[in-house]
Amino acid sequence: MFKYGRYPLPNDDDEYKREAMRHTMLKELLGGKLFLAPIGDSPQKIVDLGTGFGEWAIEMGELFPSAQVLGVDLSPIQPVWIPPNVEFIVDDIEDEWVYANDFDYVHLRIVGMSIRDNGKLHQSILDRNLKPGGWLEVQEVVPHPGSDDGTIPPDSALLKFYTVCGEVFQKTYGFDMEYAKHVPEDLERRGFINVEKKVWHAPIGDWPRDPKLRTIGGYMREIIMDFAGAMAARPFVEYGMDKTEIDELLVGLREALGDRRVHAYLPLHYIWGQKPPAGP
Repeated sequence: MFKYGRYPLPNDDDEYKREAMRHTMLKELLGGKLFLAPIGDSPQKIVDLGTGFGEWAIEMGELFPSAQVLGVDLSPIQPVWIPPNVEFIVDDIEDEWVYANDFDYVHLRIVGMSIRDNGKLHQSILDRNLKPGGWLEVQEVVPHPGSDDGTIPPDSALLKFYTVCGEVFQKTYGFDMEYAKHVPEDLERRGFINVEKKVWHAPIGDWPRDPKLRTIGGYMREIIMDFAGAMAARPFVEYGMDKTEIDELLVGLREALGDRRVHAYLPLHYIWGQKPPAGP
């Protein structure tokens, strides 16, 4: 693996399951859409940074067969059989990378909380990789469970879990799980125009009455439990938690996720911005 250990979660079968489930959930949330930025009907060059197992990049290649789609990740974990217009490469997106300076669309999905300097990455994308008029889209979770009816108790194990995760990522790895809240202002400050944001509240668990939202909530519950297992395997240990602490946290989380009286959700932020078009 390139730069082994840089990414704190394992790239194993469980990670693949979680990514595949998350991909399906996000498509369900967006009514089948893969993106929200107004990139038009015929983008020619697309790059997916932190592509993971590559589902998004592959489906974009199928959706836009005339486009070149590039997926970039630290690990060579993508499938071999892919559309002819899709390519995967192994690289660190925080390093100097000069694949092209004429991308129509740059995509990052749930990558920012494992990037040490998102602002620097945004600036590099603007200066080096987007063509004039091209778009950057950032899709991220804000790790603050909420509820519209106040049913999350203050001592909820769900809240505690995300509080601990934030401390672990910040103090152990230097990552900021809160960064998505500041992306719109950061993009505007760096020179992007037409910056927009939309927020969805993805339910956690099968408490919603609406069948679609109940399906999304079921996905989200499983994703969180799988994520908790991955955190227990390495990050919690490296943070200094002992087995008893970890087990108590996970048992409490599992109980909280199964309580249908708690109408919890996680905010999902979709932010996009455009590189100014070239002058006359």
